[in-house]
Amino acid sequence: MRIVLGLLMALNAALFVFGAIQHTGVEIGRFSEPVIAPAAIVESVCALSLLWGLWAVLRDSPAFWRIALTGNLMALAGVLLGVVALAAGRGPRTASNDNLHVAMLTLSGLSLSALLITQLLSSLGKK
Repeated sequence: MRIVLGLLMALNAALFVFGAIQHTGVEIGRFSEPVIAPAAIVESVCALSLLWGLWAVLRDSPAFWRIALTGNLMALAGVLLGVVALAAGRGPRTASNDNLHVAMLTLSGLSLSALLITQLLSSLGKK
């Protein structure tokens, strides 16, 4: 299950890096987003949080579960902040940005589910 969790977190971190680069005004292929500096900062922090959690998962750290949970919750909070900000009209909305938020939320949800399953399996194995 750790491999699945690591893959989900790596994919989500990549999406956050992609979003951060986009929001600095850099076009990637046919993708371009308006410059939104606060979004680039939040997405960078979220990517770093996920990479920190991924490092703990891959390293088999004794505290991997807590670190991975923290990283995923920070990413989830960052996406929700962006969704709320855009809904409140605090920045220009694009269809690709909305789709990126959906993908980030989906991967965060799947990662949190994988963490929960890992914890449940671990607790069942200890009994």
